[in-house]
Amino acid sequence: MITYDLHVHTCLSADADDNMTPVKVIDRAIANGLDIVAITDHNSIENLQAAYDYLKYELDGGITFIPGIEVESAEEVHLICLFPDMPSAIRMGTIVGKNLHDKQNKPKKLGHQYICDEFDQVAFEDEKLLRFPTKMTIEEIIFAAKQMNGVAFYAHLESKAYSVLSVLGALPVFPQAKALEFTSNEKGRALAEKLRAKYDKLYLFSSDAHSLDSIHAKADSEDLEEYGDAIRDEDGNITAAGFISWLRSFEGV
Repeated sequence: MITYDLHVHTCLSADADDNMTPVKVIDRAIANGLDIVAITDHNSIENLQAAYDYLKYELDGGITFIPGIEVESAEEVHLICLFPDMPSAIRMGTIVGKNLHDKQNKPKKLGHQYICDEFDQVAFEDEKLLRFPTKMTIEEIIFAAKQMNGVAFYAHLESKAYSVLSVLGALPVFPQAKALEFTSNEKGRALAEKLRAKYDKLYLFSSDAHSLDSIHAKADSEDLEEYGDAIRDEDGNITAAGFISWLRSFEGV
């Protein structure tokens, strides 16, 4: 069984718990027995480096870390963007950063946006309002992720807010997204089963975790073992580059 969580926030997301530091997120994902975890903060990649450095220098592996970002489109649709490596994610973060509106966060009202180092310490607080639509359209986000060697897909389709279905009423004919993401709960799985007959996509289930206790455990993950040979390399390992390459080449569309 391949277990994963591709939608996890840190304390950089204003609506996440302040103790969701990158190190604690990685430690909890490992403790939960996950094979793959992605950090996807709102409109920012600034906590990815801490997670990457922690795994590289402190743990020397133990889990496959996917650098990512949750981008809010100009239409107010949330998309998860995942990348094969840090340079690709950083380039995407730069593009998203240039498309933020000039607004300031209100931490007392909206929550803090903490950026951490690999030692689990808060380095500083981002004062920009990250939890807000960017100037990028859905098409621009999907295209930009693809140009950065990554992949983008629609987030939490069962949500009544910020999902492509709640905002647009249906999946756009163009651009195409290879995967659809649902929260791994009764509502999310019920909608996924309903849509399977209509949309030939890869169906992914993640937590959209804003607290440590919400991060997936093994029992929460959809079994990807049927794709195991394609996801794992010749040595049986799962790498970020290999996983993203598989997502980008998925033929179920």
